[in-house]
Order: sequence, then C-alpha cells, then structure tokens
Amino acid sequence: MSTTPYATAQQYETWSGLAAPPQAERLLARASELLDATVTARFLTDEETGLPLNPATAAALRDAACAQLRFWVETGEEHDIDGLAGTAVSIGGVSGKRPPVLAPQALRILRKAMLL
Repeated sequence: MSTTPYATAQQYETWSGLAAPPQAERLLARASELLDATVTARFLTDEETGLPLNPATAAALRDAACAQLRFWVETGEEHDIDGLAGTAVSIGGVSGKRPPVLAPQALRILRKAMLL
C-alpha cells in the first residue's frame, strides 16, 4: 500500500493534456487509495513511500490514478463516496445507471498491466 499518491497534479496534466482541477492532490491521494483496494497483484515497493519499484507497474498505477481523477472530473467524486455507484437512478422519467466506482479507463490500464 502506498503512502504516497501514485500520481501528481503535474503528471495528471501531462497525461490528460488538461489543467489539474482544484484539489487535484487530494483527489489523486483518494484515487490511489481506491487503486490499492482494487489491485490484486503483488509487487515490490519502496519501504519509505510504498511506491512500486518496477517502472512498468509504477507507470500503470500512475496512469490509472490519472484516469480515475479524469473520471471524477466528469462524473463527480460523490459516486464513490455515497456508496450508490452503479445503481439504478430515475429522474424525471429518465432512467439509467449511476457511474461505477472505478473508472473504465483505469480498469483497462490495470488489466493491461496484469494488476488485477
């Protein structure tokens, strides 16, 4: 488990090509916590920071954290907070599903890196 977020606001800007949102550092820390709870693969980490020692693993987790932040920018972090992610919703006669907790792009990045 990392004690340091997997990505920084600057890395998010490089990855996304967009300006980092307000509170980007806090959101990247929360995204890293979510990834820690999701990733099932074992990997070696730095004893001080908890960051992966393998550069490919570190890059995948960095990119997945950035993808999660981008997802929250679009859908809102509250879908992770309220516990209703992925549930059905109906507003004014229009029905659909709420966004999932984990960003689909983050999921693809983690699968490609064989971290799930």
